[in-house]
Amino acid sequence: MKLQQAGLSDKAVDRHRLEAGTLRADEASPIAQPHAGKRAFLSVIRSRADIGINGCLLGKTVIGRNSTCDFPLHDLKVSGHHASITPSGDGEYILEDLNSTNGTRVDGSPVNGPRALRDGDKIFVGETVIRFSLADDLDVDFHSQVATLVGVDLLTDLPSKRRFDEALEFALQDSIQRGTSFAVLMMDMDGVKQINDTHGHIYGAYVIGETGRLIARVLRSRGQASRFGGDEFSVFLPDHDLDAACDVAEQIRFAVESAGFELNGIRLSPTISIGASSYPDVARDPLSLITTADAALYRAKARGKNCVMT
Repeated sequence: MKLQQAGLSDKAVDRHRLEAGTLRADEASPIAQPHAGKRAFLSVIRSRADIGINGCLLGKTVIGRNSTCDFPLHDLKVSGHHASITPSGDGEYILEDLNSTNGTRVDGSPVNGPRALRDGDKIFVGETVIRFSLADDLDVDFHSQVATLVGVDLLTDLPSKRRFDEALEFALQDSIQRGTSFAVLMMDMDGVKQINDTHGHIYGAYVIGETGRLIARVLRSRGQASRFGGDEFSVFLPDHDLDAACDVAEQIRFAVESAGFELNGIRLSPTISIGASSYPDVARDPLSLITTADAALYRAKARGKNCVMT
């Protein structure tokens, strides 16, 4: 009974009683068979920043705020390494809390020890709710498509503006807690209207999409970018002061200027103007960071475009 209260399955209790010699044959639970054609699957169903994020469990999966976790979350009330789910090898998946600050619950019940998950269980960590399910290929494909529609800008393959805005707020609060710098870039492409007027909007859309992918390649893991709207982009850079942010901005500006985009044999040469702002030197909240970076962008435009300003 103690093992049952700790969250172990009937089958695990049966194994314990069998080893202890207290289990009769007519009491044993049926042997569960692996779930044919289905995979263990996690999907975020309530969150400020991660709604729709999902993935199949491939071995032991650690859930937490740390970016190195197998299932990372943007939730300040989630511990760095908050909980783990481990396949038992016999078709079960065991959830454990990893001594988290705010605890782990399943459908309202605290997880105080190893607990076997059931299809449809809701895992509560911080302000995030994750659904555990046994999904077939059609389910997995559906959730992947929903996550793409919610979280990805299809023109550029960058995170959607909604996903970006929520991630920016989380990342800034994390920087404030750690006492580190944080920067925002606002960018506006130069020459897209001329490309549209000369060659057509398909060509303008092409250079916008390629520029978004180019920005992501320049950033690598240093920050996150999004299409703010039209041919405008925004970037946030944790652990970057204003000077460091301007260095990144110049790398982006130079990469766009040098790219030499080409479509259907037509060479397209847009440039990009960039404004930078930072915490705590210039602004102290997400809206102020974006507003001051946007003002710097207007100064870059007024100066002649294709430059970086603060």
